Amino acid sequence: MRVLVTWGSKHGGTEGIARILGDVLEQRGFDVEVSSVNEVTRLDTFDAVIIGGALYANRWPSNVPRFIGRHLARLRQVPVWFFSSGPLDDSAERQDIPAPRQVGVLAERVGARGHITFGGRLERDVKGFPASAMAKEHSGDWRNPERIRAWADRLATELPHATPGTPIEHRAASLPRLLAHGVLGWALGAVILAGLSPLIGITAARIIHTLAVPFIFSAVGWHYFRDRGARAPPQTAVVWTAIVALLDLVIVAGLVQRDFAMFSSILGVWLPLVLVFLTTWAVGGMMEMMPETVRAAKQVNA
Repeated sequence: MRVLVTWGSKHGGTEGIARILGDVLEQRGFDVEVSSVNEVTRLDTFDAVIIGGALYANRWPSNVPRFIGRHLARLRQVPVWFFSSGPLDDSAERQDIPAPRQVGVLAERVGARGHITFGGRLERDVKGFPASAMAKEHSGDWRNPERIRAWADRLATELPHATPGTPIEHRAASLPRLLAHGVLGWALGAVILAGLSPLIGITAARIIHTLAVPFIFSAVGWHYFRDRGARAPPQTAVVWTAIVALLDLVIVAGLVQRDFAMFSSILGVWLPLVLVFLTTWAVGGMMEMMPETVRAAKQVNA
């Protein structure tokens, strides 16, 4: 049985876990390849896959979700397990830490059979922000090789009889829902601008419109991202910004004003577009870091 153990991380701690897993599985008689997600180009020769990622702000590095997206069809045909590396303390030893929202959604899309969180590692002399700042107080190696080996032994027992899990398609990630929220945000801003312009003049209306954009897209973003399985914040921010720009170009400039001079205005066009992008990304990122129990409570009380 051929098994792939693959990972994505920035500082090498997750790679160490992957190699321990690979060593144990090899000792148990499996044909194992241990490679970074950046090095794996095809999965059709593997009978099972173990995917790991280092947690940064409750998210795996972007190359891991991209890897999963590229190979989603194949991953749904074989048994898959996930592991995370992250806590810079002994919390992973004291309790089972559930997968963060982003990782949990990826596991559901694949139909992963399980997920486990191990302690992380951060060198004192690590480069780059914010890792270097965190290292001042949280440097150290919190990985437990014995716990890693124990999990690998459990996988070795399950693997010969394991079957693919049942994937979940999240309706929250649908393209129509993504586009509808972007159009709604643009429409709310357009109503404010169109309603105020005859009353207070175009310049004052543009100022109020620009100030209102973060509030509009905070509300739209909260409604969009609160549902499990919504698309990633960076992707959503790009799409919504493009929607606003396109509707401004076609409807406002092309059909209403019949003049594209508005695109020379930083206050009227370009600053609001920047605010759409930044607000969407920020709201989505904050909601991804919010524990599932807190998000559920907010939805119940909404």
